[in-house]
Amino acid sequence: MILHYKTEKLPPNFVILGVLLMALGIWRMILTDWPGILFFLIGLLLFFIRSGVTIDTGEKLLKQYTGLPGITKGKWENISSLEGLKITASRETRKMNVLSIGRTTTQTVYKLFMVFPGREVEIMSGESDAILKRAEEIASSLKIPLVNDDIR
Repeated sequence: MILHYKTEKLPPNFVILGVLLMALGIWRMILTDWPGILFFLIGLLLFFIRSGVTIDTGEKLLKQYTGLPGITKGKWENISSLEGLKITASRETRKMNVLSIGRTTTQTVYKLFMVFPGREVEIMSGESDAILKRAEEIASSLKIPLVNDDIR
């Protein structure tokens, strides 16, 4: 069985920039101006780029990818030595400055790690309910324990 999870997209200000560039590109293409094509393509990239994780439970492979819908770039990694999954909670502070307006937010972020002998690999982060649901699904599919499940 193959499990697909979208993990992140660009921050909202980049997505909005992508929409604006696509609109500018369309307007410039209507005026038959060649830079419109460039603006439109850059806008498409900013709007649609995503990252994610694909887990092949039958072959015990993991692929962390970045790409557009239908086109992904990533490398398959063997996870046959996987010992378990681990969920951790951490407080993260993010700063966003646009022109002269600044904003700082602090929130609790839950991260899901694959535990291997001698190392841990972060595969996704997010809110507690979503991470817990995905962790339980992955653990049951791979038949491995969910270690350090401290967010219930």
